[in-house]
Amino acid sequence: MSIKIKFYLLVLIGFVIVGLQSCKNDFDNLYQTNTVTIQLNYPDDFEVAENVTITLINYNSNITYTEITNANGIATFEIPYGIYNAAVSELRTVSGTAYIFTGNTSLTVTETDKNSDVTTINLSASKANNIIIKELYNGGCQKDDGSGTFYRGQYVILYNNSVVTTSLDNFCFGAAYPYNSQGSNYFYSNGSLSYETEGWIPAAQGIWYFPEGISLEPGEQIVVALNCAINNTLTYSQSINFANANYCTLYDIDVYSNESHYPAPSSLIPTSHYLSAVKYGIGNAWSCSYTSPAFYIFATQEVTPAEFATNVENYGNYGGSATQVYAKVPIDWVIDGIEVFKQGDDNQQRLTSAIDAGYVYLNNKNGYTLYRNVNQEATEALAENAGKLIYNYSGGTTDLVDGSTDPSGIDAEASIANGARIIYSDTNSSTNDFHQRKKASLRD
Repeated sequence: MSIKIKFYLLVLIGFVIVGLQSCKNDFDNLYQTNTVTIQLNYPDDFEVAENVTITLINYNSNITYTEITNANGIATFEIPYGIYNAAVSELRTVSGTAYIFTGNTSLTVTETDKNSDVTTINLSASKANNIIIKELYNGGCQKDDGSGTFYRGQYVILYNNSVVTTSLDNFCFGAAYPYNSQGSNYFYSNGSLSYETEGWIPAAQGIWYFPEGISLEPGEQIVVALNCAINNTLTYSQSINFANANYCTLYDIDVYSNESHYPAPSSLIPTSHYLSAVKYGIGNAWSCSYTSPAFYIFATQEVTPAEFATNVENYGNYGGSATQVYAKVPIDWVIDGIEVFKQGDDNQQRLTSAIDAGYVYLNNKNGYTLYRNVNQEATEALAENAGKLIYNYSGGTTDLVDGSTDPSGIDAEASIANGARIIYSDTNSSTNDFHQRKKASLRD
């Protein structure tokens, strides 16, 4: 072998050694960890609880880590470097009343920051709800001819998760600004939502409210079409048929006049099932984001929905815009909410931790829906469910990026059809309570 060839070989070997050492350093850095201590801070008048689960989700890898608290409300993690969302949701009964404690915060784990200080999560307490959002279908489906997406035919299903009959009088729908989770959020200040400590949530553009006289029995649900309350399957076979006398719909054509969003509802839906609107912002149609809404239900107290929503003292201007008006809904009025994030985007929370301490991803345009998980323990504990529950649920989307499924393994819709009574998860965290389902339940 010539001297020149030997020289080149030595140089090549040198590059390989340097490259391998560099890869080793990158590999080592990837798995460097630090210890993180988290302390739960409960509201006044509530005792610290033991064995509460704290969940950390890495923003970049979406890997989840969990630990449980000790008797002092403290949990310790050993986790890789990165930026994390820390969230807590605890359900507890106090003097016969069910409470949900929720909270979240962000934290950064680095080599230089040894996290010697304790990270505190301040918890909010709210009473558990009788009425919950069972399902939200907002992302649209593919058109039959492959020409694009049919975005309308949205709906929400409300469900009585309790053991008492509950009236929907004064119940309302609201959605927070910004409409999309990846949009600029002018309410953020120093990493926090400005209204969280002020005790309210914005209702963008307008609200909808139920007519009087509608109640739900325990285990009963009601479907509400958010737009296009007709048999949409006649035009788009993968969409929704709302021609059903038991359904309700948003329809107040004198307030929101866009007939492409609000064609005359199916004649099967009685006019007594039409929700009414109050508009204080601009637009001829009420917006529920096709990608990532912050959708919630609330019930006014001591005033009617119309009185609340027409009172200018309750208004604010989003980002200082005279046209982007919102109403300040007291947090105490909020019954349930769902924070939806868009897959693959830089999302920001809009619902406060007292309403929703988590979020759920949606891959829109494909007919997928956001469906609530089953509370397995509570559902299996019902004697009336013996022999009626259907397992091996396969309707989730865990085969997709950011997909999810119901960890209980119970097929809720099949079980209901089999005569079972379902108790759904209600921890005030969409991360725990919802999953992305491949098919809307109204299409089962």
